[in-house]
Parts: sequence; C-alpha cells; structure tokens
Amino acid sequence: LEKHYGDNHVEVTEVLNLLARAHHSLGDYDQAKVLSQRALRIQEKYYGDNHVELAVTLNNLANAHQSLGDHNQARVHCRHALRILEKHYGDNHVEVTEGLNLLARAHQSQGDYDQAKVLSQRALRIKEKHYGDNHVEV
Repeated sequence: LEKHYGDNHVEVTEVLNLLARAHHSLGDYDQAKVLSQRALRIQEKYYGDNHVELAVTLNNLANAHQSLGDHNQARVHCRHALRILEKHYGDNHVEVTEGLNLLARAHQSQGDYDQAKVLSQRALRIKEKHYGDNHVEV
C-alpha cells in the first residue's frame, strides 16, 4: 500500500492499525504505540481530530499506553475515542460499549473503581438493550 499510495496516505492507516494490534498481542507494546501514533497523525491530517475513523486508532493507542503503564494517557485517548463514538452513533449505541469498557479498564487500573463500575454498568445496559439478556455479548 505504501508503494502505491505513499507512506502518509490514509489508506495505509488500516494496515497500521492491524499491525499495531498484532504487535500488542505479541507483547511489543512500544511498537504498537509507534504504529498507532503514526496512524493517528495520518488520520488527523486527512479527517481532522473528531472523525469516527480515529476511534479505532485512539483505542489502539490507549491499549498500548495502558499496557506500558501510562494510565493517564490511556484515559485521555479512551475519552477522546468515546466522545467521537458517542457523537457519531449516539450515547446509547452498541458501538460505544468498547470505548466505555476501555475507559472503565483505565479507571480501574488507577484504582478508581467507582468510575470503572459506572462505565461498565452503562456498557452492560446498552448491550442488554441491544442484544437481550442471554446473548453471548452480554
């Protein structure tokens, strides 16, 4: 893709995100962070800083920061992604639940269990409403 589009084209960001997730899964959090940051820079230049396409990248970046122990930065990226998802889909759409759960995990990592609980319960209510009480996603 880079050869065809150039290394700073928005089409490259999907592959960068996939590579970031692969590196994260392999425990290479620093490389996951680098790839996510690169994807985010490209997307922000192309879309601006509040487009729905940025949410996946922001969540990848939050996961990398979380795994590296930078919980404050993880929360910043989680909040940004959640705001984007809520604006795009609405506050109670099933697509916002991943963002809610990631933000809850960031709060939990910092010992803010009350806020983590609030966010997790909100995600659960959304999933129950969308899928029903007995669905595997719930």
